[in-house]
Amino acid sequence: MFETFADFYKYQDNDKKIYFELGISNQLTALRDKLEKPEKENCSYEIYFADFNFRNGEYVPLFSNGENQYPDKSQFNDFDYIEFRTNDGNLENPKYLAKYNHLLWESPRKNIKFAKKAIDNYLVVLQTFQISLEDNLSQRGYSEVFKNFHYLSEKINYRKIDCLNLLIKEIEFDKLNGFIKFDLIAYVLSNRKKIDQKDLNLFLNFSNKVIHENTYPDLKEEYLKLLIQLASKLNKSSKKYLNDLGEYYLKKSKDYEGSFVVHDFLIKSLQKFQKAGNKQRVEEVTVLIEKEKDNLNFKLIQTEHTSPELQKWFDTVDKFTDDLIENYSSKEIFEFIILSKDIFPSSKTYEKKIQKSPLMDLMTTMNFDINRNVSNNKNNGLNSYLIQLNNFSIRFLGMIFSKGIKCNKITSETLCDYLRNNSWIGRDIKYTNPDGKEEKHNWLDLLAPGLIQFFQQSEIDIKSNSNNSQGYILSIDSLTLKFEGIVREFSRKIGAQTIEFKDNGTQERISFEKLLENEKFKKTIPEDDLALFKFLYLSYDLNLRNNIAHSFYKVKDYSSSIVLLIISSILKIGNYKFEESHRA
Repeated sequence: MFETFADFYKYQDNDKKIYFELGISNQLTALRDKLEKPEKENCSYEIYFADFNFRNGEYVPLFSNGENQYPDKSQFNDFDYIEFRTNDGNLENPKYLAKYNHLLWESPRKNIKFAKKAIDNYLVVLQTFQISLEDNLSQRGYSEVFKNFHYLSEKINYRKIDCLNLLIKEIEFDKLNGFIKFDLIAYVLSNRKKIDQKDLNLFLNFSNKVIHENTYPDLKEEYLKLLIQLASKLNKSSKKYLNDLGEYYLKKSKDYEGSFVVHDFLIKSLQKFQKAGNKQRVEEVTVLIEKEKDNLNFKLIQTEHTSPELQKWFDTVDKFTDDLIENYSSKEIFEFIILSKDIFPSSKTYEKKIQKSPLMDLMTTMNFDINRNVSNNKNNGLNSYLIQLNNFSIRFLGMIFSKGIKCNKITSETLCDYLRNNSWIGRDIKYTNPDGKEEKHNWLDLLAPGLIQFFQQSEIDIKSNSNNSQGYILSIDSLTLKFEGIVREFSRKIGAQTIEFKDNGTQERISFEKLLENEKFKKTIPEDDLALFKFLYLSYDLNLRNNIAHSFYKVKDYSSSIVLLIISSILKIGNYKFEESHRA
């Protein structure tokens, strides 16, 4: 604990640790309460300075909350005191001189002389301060000082050779541990504008030696990655290193047999063998990945939550749907499903649907699709859109349909009548066939079998108080695929592009995803409805279209809830009036 401000200055002079100790700002805060001006104000600057950090040469706030962050350069008011500390002649510790000057370089007083003084002092610290191979704090401290030094030397083109030569010298000795050596080489490769071939070869030879002699067995993956990067920069073949890394991942996968983590290593292995052009290994690993799907066993953890607010919501919806079904016509019920803002999640929920807990940064997460393939979706987190859809939207729809079916207001006949009389989906579309003859086509004729099958099964389930998944297979398979056709027809009606021409002169249909992303389509369809369409049918969400088209769904994956969502999407996209069209 500092009793006087002079005690702090003495501490700085004697501080020979390469890293900055934690808790200094707390001690200074306690000291500040005892001081008078001007020491009190200077002590405040030292508190900000103690909390001011540079990582990879750039300022990183200790705390950040939106636009607010601490510490901030504006908290210094002016930089007279900081500049005084670098010039008063009493401070000789290069660690503090480097940081003071680095701060001045980043301040409104920015001058190249400050950057040069910071670089000179960073180099002195790296060359003279003692660090221990077993002390992780000092090892990380060395790494941070070096990166600050490297960043500034690149920025102003000063002592760049000294910086690189220092690293080349240190990797040959045991001053730094294996990870810090790897980390600094990787940092220099990624952040240095130009490195001579001879220096790249020195790094390559060192990394090859590490692998050959198994110097750092726990860092084999890191050094193989480094060798791949170095080979690329030297325009040399990286096949050997890619194959070695593929074999490493393959061997590593055996340590996790019975766990889903095995898939992560097998996928990584496959990717490296593919890049190496190793067809035999690609085939072998692909077979292993398929076999491992049978070993996937995801433990289902269920928890129930209730609260007065949640129960109040259910009671309100229950009462509301009673009133809706009892007092309104079938047409009005379907219009409510189309237009209500209370049933489905909003487009804003869709846009920010992935909520990632800070806890998830501490663990490895993987996504698997319904076919137990590892998904390339990087959005690992809690899907708020899906949670709202499952827990509220489907329950809301379920109440409407079950009550409507019981009193015969929602049936295949009333739904088809509504689409026939109030939607373009129920109107004939004229077109000319290849023989030049005019014919008619009606989407309702294609939808009707799936709708009829759904209501027949629903009546059976309501009467038997069951949910027969198998009974919904035909309706879901049929309606899902028909929805894509309806979207394409709708796109043609609004003049949106539905085909594209290839360079070879051939034409093909635009993908379903591009149809939904078309600007004319997005301007026509309300944002909330578009969000629902994307979530239900596109590959990065529920992926209904792909799962049905490729038969990825098993019997247990089918349910009446899916049909309710499909019917809702059909009602929504059908809620338009068009003049009778004629197309070739």
